[in-house]
Amino acid sequence: MPNQYRPEAADHPWEKIFARDGRVFTEQLPALEEAAGRFTAQGCRRVMDLGCGNGRHVVALAAHGFQVLGLDISRTGLELTQEWLGEMSLDASLLQSDTRHPLPLSGSCLDGLMSTQVIHHALSREVRLAISEIHRVLRPGGLAFVTVPCRPHSRERSRKIERNTFLPLEGSEAGLPHHIFSKKRLRQAFRAFNILEISYRDSGRVLAVWAEKPP
Repeated sequence: MPNQYRPEAADHPWEKIFARDGRVFTEQLPALEEAAGRFTAQGCRRVMDLGCGNGRHVVALAAHGFQVLGLDISRTGLELTQEWLGEMSLDASLLQSDTRHPLPLSGSCLDGLMSTQVIHHALSREVRLAISEIHRVLRPGGLAFVTVPCRPHSRERSRKIERNTFLPLEGSEAGLPHHIFSKKRLRQAFRAFNILEISYRDSGRVLAVWAEKPP
């Protein structure tokens, strides 16, 4: 596929946003407490926020006592995360990586993983890779909580670049693909997992899946 659909880290829209605007996300999503509760109930200790941005959920998970790994493509986002952890006297591991490529982690190294509105920023084959990598890095019986959009932003001009994938032509995420899911397609994408729940969130704009790697 054309290279313009795969911005490198330094040119990635979110790197530019964090470098320009700083700590963009300051409030944790309501799903964080849900995730923390389920991770605890499942005996998860080592958890990752895949696409952690400026660290709101890394900080919150660390405050809950988890051993946290925050991964993001943006170097500035990770620097902001480290700064926030320091302010709260908390500790977590941070890693710069791109979810569109294999993750630099060993297999079965995590108990739990959450990723909110991240893995859809890619072409369909890259989204499939991200999901297969989530499966690989989770231990058997590990839990994943992932959210993705189920409809494109109607207020922004975009063009279709492949089936179910749109490229915004304006706004803060211009030039960054958005792969859109339905419940059926999300279930199919996570077919290697035991799917525990799929639900609509955020007034029907987002789909969330709870999935377990088979023991």
